[in-house]
Amino acid sequence: MSKFFKLLLIIFFLKSCSYEPIHLNKNFNFQFTEISFEGEKNINEIIKRKLLSSTSGEIKYDLFFKSKKIKEIIKSDTKGDPKVFRIIVNVNYKVFKNGEQILQNESVKQSTYNSINDKYELTQYENNILRSLSDNISSEILFSIKVLN
Repeated sequence: MSKFFKLLLIIFFLKSCSYEPIHLNKNFNFQFTEISFEGEKNINEIIKRKLLSSTSGEIKYDLFFKSKKIKEIIKSDTKGDPKVFRIIVNVNYKVFKNGEQILQNESVKQSTYNSINDKYELTQYENNILRSLSDNISSEILFSIKVLN
C-alpha cells in the first residue's frame, strides 16, 4: 500500500470514531460555585482567576486548594553567592459536588533557573516563572475535573 493511502485510511478511522484529543478541546461544561484556598497569595490568585475564566456550564463544583512555594539554592559560587535556583510549587486540591468530596489530588511543578545580578530583574523573572507554573497547575486541575464528567 502506498503511504498516502495508509495516511488517508488512518485519518478516516480517527474521524469516524470521533477521536478528539482531550487537551485540544477546552470547552469545560462545569463551573465553580465556590473556590477557597490557603497558602501563597499570588499563586492562589493566579489559579483562581484562570479557573473562573475558563469554566461555564451546568455542572457545579466547589474547590478547595492549598498552595506552597519552595525556593531552593541548587548551586553557589566559591564566594557563597547563589548561582542556580529551583522553585517548586505544590498545590493540594479537593473537589466537592453537593457537599461530597469526589476528587483529591496533588500537583507539583518546578523550574530551575540561573541567578541574575540585577535583583529587580531576578524578582520579575521569578514572578514570570511562578505565573507560568500556576497556569500549568490550573490547567491540570481543569483537565482532572473534566475527566470526571
